[in-house]
Amino acid sequence: MMICGASFLVSATALAQRDQKFSFSLNYNVAVPLSEGFKDYVSKTSFRGFQGAILYKLNDQFRFGLQASFNDFYEKFGRQVYKTADGADISAVLSNTLQSLPVLVKGEYSFSKSGAIKPFVGLGAGINFVNFDQYYGEFQYSKYSTKAAFSGDLGVLIPFSKTSNYGAKISTSYNLTPFNEEGIKNIDTWNVQAGIVVPLK
Repeated sequence: MMICGASFLVSATALAQRDQKFSFSLNYNVAVPLSEGFKDYVSKTSFRGFQGAILYKLNDQFRFGLQASFNDFYEKFGRQVYKTADGADISAVLSNTLQSLPVLVKGEYSFSKSGAIKPFVGLGAGINFVNFDQYYGEFQYSKYSTKAAFSGDLGVLIPFSKTSNYGAKISTSYNLTPFNEEGIKNIDTWNVQAGIVVPLK
């Protein structure tokens, strides 16, 4: 899944370099599970994540484009008797993992055209590629799904200078993937991102 995300960003960057109105952002992404159904499966925060976006500047305040994010969730539970997906009982150490890769059409609006700090809001919608694995000791159960995905975020852009198109980006977002499979209901996460913005010329 990480290879798919990286391939998307490389392809989008190559296309964006044809126009200086494009910008590329790359962020470290921390994701916290929110929905109860998701937390029953994995409750621990994912510190293994990234986010990248290619956005086109319509004017000094509006931008739109594509965004891809990735997070890897993992939690290990102690030995006890579990019921497997086929209804059997098994005594084992249980490990749950889930990888989430939402690819979204994204729009952003900055509240100011200039300044040392530019607050912005964003909305996105697209598809989340979800892979999860359960390990009952040495026995593995896997499943892959694609679901609709939605995102809303709030953040700030901090140019490195008054005339620079390079800068830092700090944001927080809420991601929602309607989901109802294998006991997991809705993959909702609260996310914190920090990274850089680079103009593509």
